[in-house]
Amino acid sequence: MSRRSRPWLVTAAAALMTTSSTLAFAGAFAIREQSATGQGASFAGMAAGGGDTISGMFWNPAVVNQVDAYQGEQHLTGIFPSAKVDIDASTPTAVFGDGGDIGKTAVLLAGYNAYRVNEKVAIGLSVNTPFGLATDPHSDWGGQIFARSSRVRSINASPTVGYTVNDWLTVGAGLQIQYFDIRLRQAFIGLGGGAVLPGAGSASLKADDVGVGFTAGFTAKPVDGTELGVGFRSAIKHNLRGDLYFPTPAFPDAKIKGNVTLPETVSIGLRQKLTQQFTMLAGLEWTNWSRLDQVRVKSRTGGGTVTTLPFDYTDAWFFSVGGEYAYSPELTLRSGVAYELSPINDKNRSNRLPDDDRWWLSAGASYKYSDRFTFDLGYSYIFIPNKSKIEIKPGDPDAFPGQAFTYRADAKSDIHIVSAAVRYKFGGSAPSALVLKD
Repeated sequence: MSRRSRPWLVTAAAALMTTSSTLAFAGAFAIREQSATGQGASFAGMAAGGGDTISGMFWNPAVVNQVDAYQGEQHLTGIFPSAKVDIDASTPTAVFGDGGDIGKTAVLLAGYNAYRVNEKVAIGLSVNTPFGLATDPHSDWGGQIFARSSRVRSINASPTVGYTVNDWLTVGAGLQIQYFDIRLRQAFIGLGGGAVLPGAGSASLKADDVGVGFTAGFTAKPVDGTELGVGFRSAIKHNLRGDLYFPTPAFPDAKIKGNVTLPETVSIGLRQKLTQQFTMLAGLEWTNWSRLDQVRVKSRTGGGTVTTLPFDYTDAWFFSVGGEYAYSPELTLRSGVAYELSPINDKNRSNRLPDDDRWWLSAGASYKYSDRFTFDLGYSYIFIPNKSKIEIKPGDPDAFPGQAFTYRADAKSDIHIVSAAVRYKFGGSAPSALVLKD
């Protein structure tokens, strides 16, 4: 690789690692919207299972054990974000204007299937999108040198096996097979920095990988009316491989690589029945985002380290409480509230990630149409109370080559989420465990 192309390999590779940190719904670039049932209560208590849904398998694989014979669920979620980055008038590029609403509507699917093999063993498969998002500001705007369009996608398949230890304890474990894909664009100015005029070409980057991890957990019913669950989703390392493209023949395209380890998560769920009709829900999640500290970006042709990127993320926490009310044998109502501590703060926030601590307000319902079919609806409103500061100084990791001014902006975002699901059961009573006779 020539010396001329290397500075922009550094900049674009940095974009690769920070675009994953775009407008997200579970801190940084994780996605929590994996269950319409859980959506209605801000996901409080999901790791404990219960509620006649197996979608808690995403948080805790031991939830697979609550299947009677065969159960399947399909969850559909529409995410409607709004995010704006207003550039401070003191920033020279403010003359190009802001990026408009950079949030993009997304549709997510999650599927769960579980089958009871015998009285002790159950197996399942869940397919989810645990990471991803997209942002798309105006092509020509005051922050175009830091970000144009961004897309992050993932698909995660988790085969699971569960075991019923006794009448109050179950355990479960599973494998995670995850595809991760990144596609980015940002304005290209060549060497030496300088102004970026409207119509400037874009440097673009594409990279993907398949990684493997695991899940494990347990559920317990220590006393009547109390259900407790603890689940663990392991970290997954992705050895991203891809290409960096430039808008001019003067800069040859480059092949790049970067190792990114997506964080592990511990989830705790509690369901406490207070009356015959009302159940209190509570949840706690910890995500080890602090492992994303430094990322080395390398050239696949040169073999050496192009740059080391300091993320300096902090751990993320999610606290949720809610309630579930059995209005009738057919209709169950639920609601919840949550507060999330983001791994992003004023020191590491960028145009690709106007993220901050946030509140969740949710409501939902389930309707049992028959013994076989149940339908769910869930809604959440997520908001960040205050504007979030973005500041990029010359020499910062997000700064572009030759940057001679401090970029300042304020970000404001909120999100509406609507989820729906259908749950269906087939088969009679669970088959008996195999008994060997003398």
